[in-house]
Formats: sequence, C-alpha cells, structure tokens
Amino acid sequence: MTKQLLCIFLVGIASLITFQACQEDPSFPDPGFELTDQRVEVRRDTADYYDISMRMNVPNGVSIIELINANDYSVLEEIDTYYGKKKFDFSYRVDLTPFEKDTVLNYIIKVSDKDSRTFNQGIRIDVKPFSFPEINLVGGNDLAVAVPACFVKGIVSTGLNPLKSVKIIYNDTEQFSYYPADDDTVIYEMPLKQMVLLGQMELGVKYPVYIVIEDEAGQTSTTTLNVHKTNEVKRPDHILHKNRSGIIIKIQFHYNELTGELDIMDYIFSSGTNYQTLFSYNELGMVDTMTYRSLDSDGIFDDETRTYFNYVEGTTEVSSIEEQDFDFDTEGNIIGEYEKDVLMSNFVYVDGAVSSFFKGSTMISDVNYTDPFLAGEMIFNEYWQSQTYMTNPDRRQHREDFAPSIMPTYMEGFPPFAVANSVRLNIFNDILWHKYIYTKTVGATDYTYLLLPAYTYETDESGNITKFVKTYTGGSYSYKGKSETYTFFYQ
Repeated sequence: MTKQLLCIFLVGIASLITFQACQEDPSFPDPGFELTDQRVEVRRDTADYYDISMRMNVPNGVSIIELINANDYSVLEEIDTYYGKKKFDFSYRVDLTPFEKDTVLNYIIKVSDKDSRTFNQGIRIDVKPFSFPEINLVGGNDLAVAVPACFVKGIVSTGLNPLKSVKIIYNDTEQFSYYPADDDTVIYEMPLKQMVLLGQMELGVKYPVYIVIEDEAGQTSTTTLNVHKTNEVKRPDHILHKNRSGIIIKIQFHYNELTGELDIMDYIFSSGTNYQTLFSYNELGMVDTMTYRSLDSDGIFDDETRTYFNYVEGTTEVSSIEEQDFDFDTEGNIIGEYEKDVLMSNFVYVDGAVSSFFKGSTMISDVNYTDPFLAGEMIFNEYWQSQTYMTNPDRRQHREDFAPSIMPTYMEGFPPFAVANSVRLNIFNDILWHKYIYTKTVGATDYTYLLLPAYTYETDESGNITKFVKTYTGGSYSYKGKSETYTFFYQ
C-alpha cells in the first residue's frame, strides 16, 4: 500500500512539472504553405498567364499578403482580399503577354498574420517565347580563326514544333544538312557541332556562314556566324607533360623577345635533370643549328650534340642535315670536337613539299603531306615513330583527322626530319612539327609494333589549347592503352 501511494505521488509530481513546463514554453502557430511547384516553366504557345496557386494555413488569420520582386525585394502588390482567413486556397494570376523572349520571373509570396508573424515562399517562373526554330551559338555570332576552317557549335531548338531540317551554307554551297525524318526520329532540341571548310581567307574580311533551321510548322530561321581571319596564336609559357609512366616533366619555352622565335626548350625532370634544346635561325627564319645538352641539377653538362640544317641558297628548302658532337670541361670550355656526320641528304621538293630524301644510304620516298581543309595548303603529316622506322616503308605512319585549331607550339622554321633521342623525338612529333591539331594516326601496314597514337584535345573559351592527350592504340604491352598528357599554361 505504501508503494502504491509513493507511485501515485511521483506521477503527480511529474504531471505538475510537465504542466508547468508547457506553461513556460507556449506554442504560437506560424502561417504555412502547401505549394506543389516552386519552379515552373511556361511557354507562350500554351498560355497568356500563369496562376500561382497554393494552400495556406494561417491559424491567427491573415493580416496582409505581399507579392515581392525577388530580384530587388520591392513590393509589387499588397493583397488584402484574404484578410482574416485561416485555411484557404490562395491564387494570384501573373500576366505573361508582355514577354516575348526568354524571361525569368522570381517572386516571393510573403504572408503576415494578425500577430505580426510572417512566412515567405519563393517561386520562379521561366517564361519561354513562342516556338520558333533557333540556334544558340557557343561563343556568339562572331568568330576569329587562324585556320581556313571553323566549327559551328550550338544548341538547336524548335520549342513545341518538331525539327524538320538543319542546313549550313557557306559561299552559296550547302556544306551540311540533317533531316530527322530520315532517321525516323522526332527532335525538338539537339546539339550541333559541324566543321565548315572556308578555303582561302584574307585579313580584314568577314566570311558569313548561314545556319538555316526549319520546323514542321513551316517556320524557318537563318542565323549568321561571321568568321574572320586572325594571325594571332597565343603561345604557352610552359607545358606539364605527363608521360606514359605517370612521371610529370616541365617543358619550359624561352622565346626571342625581338623575333618571337623559340630560342630554348627545357625538358626538366623533378630531379632537376634538363634535356635542353637550343635553336638558332638563318635570315629566312629557318633553324640552321639545333644544339642538345643533358644538364644535371646544377646546370652542368660535359657534352653536346649540334645538328646543322643546310639549305639551298636563298630558299627554305633543306639540302642536307649534319650532326657533330663536342666534349666540354667543367668550366664550359670545348675540349673535344668530333667530325661532322651527314645524316640526311639529297632532299627532293615537289610543289614546295619534300617528296624524298636519303637517310644515310637509304632513300625515303613518298613523304606524307596533306591539305586538311582543302585550302591549297599542304602540311607535313608524317609520324616518325623512331629513326629506324623512318627507313622501313611498312612501318611508316601518318596523321589524319585534323581539327581547325593551330598547334600553339608549332615551329614553321624547324624541318621535321631531325634525328633525336626517343624522348625528344616524341616531343618533336607531338607538339613542334604539325601545324594543326590532329586526332588520329594511321599505319602503312598492320605491323604489330606500330604505336598508332590517337589524340583528344581541350580548349578554353578563347579557343586556346589547354590539354592535348595521346593514347597509344597499338604497340607492345608497355605502350598499348597507355596515355600521355600535355597541359598548356599561358601567361
């Protein structure tokens, strides 16, 4: 009995404490909303207005409801028709007829109750214009190119009407056309990326490219992309080269302040070892001497190799290439000078391009050149995998699938026939010898050990190359499937 009385007493005390606590922490109900969509899209084809609708719960009764512009927090309208209401369906009609272009309306619905407590709810209305075929061009309607070609890039959209056709017209010639009906598809929006060949271009002249889009409702739009030629190509200060083993090497470029020519290229390992290449030029801007040194972390070297490029007098045509080695003491003085060796000779040119030459006593013929943009410009596109592969016709390879972007490290005055060690030959092949960015390498045969590298690239908003990635699609297990990456840095 005593235990029962004790339990009743304790329960009573607990109830009293709970009651007191509730009195000290009273509840004040806040107004609230039940809004299904806080962000909606409305197309003018289907509506002249949009009704903002929501269920409101205001236990203490509405004092005022305000419609606020969420961009500058100005009060657009005070609504008093709901005064005193507690549970009700709120509705407000937004007039859309003034809007004929893409417009975003941001509102805040603010409700205040009779106890001056408030609650806010935001809503965004994306107003889309009447359906009409159009393209939103990446980079705008004006484009500067340093090559006789360009990419038309953008998003094609037709609103609620299906797309009927897309055409790209340049110089009164249809260079591209697409008809979704041919693929038995219905399309309202699609990405477009198509290369346009521009041919011969002159500085200071605008070349219009027309993108013509038609929808199934019979509406047609014509967008003009104005292209003009520029000679400006931004060159990198340095490159970080991640080789196929994952090692990162810095390629530092040193340009001549007066001529803009590349004087020195440092290839610096993390240990400080530097495979340094120096270039000197003749009066026609052609490399006449290339000097190679392997420097230790203190900048000391004990030998160097000089490659001499000899030209037909008064021209840029190579006649022969020679090589000579030198030994140095620790003070940088020459202590040994060796005889010159003739590496390559008997260069034959046809229409300004090398047709054949001799490497030692072996003739290398049918040197690959191509006109990638059909502009009458023949560019070198041979890929020398190694010195020995140069002389074997079955192991020759060449570049294909050129993109309309200039390789910013390309050296026009550096003949692409230099002999170098494997590390430097790799660099020459990838970033110095080819004028335009390429994406594919093709072999003369299906020989197992051809590396056949494929390439991808990235650019910034100004079109500058920022990344160039090589993936070996052939070769032995130590190559095939592995990648190298060149990351470009500009000042």
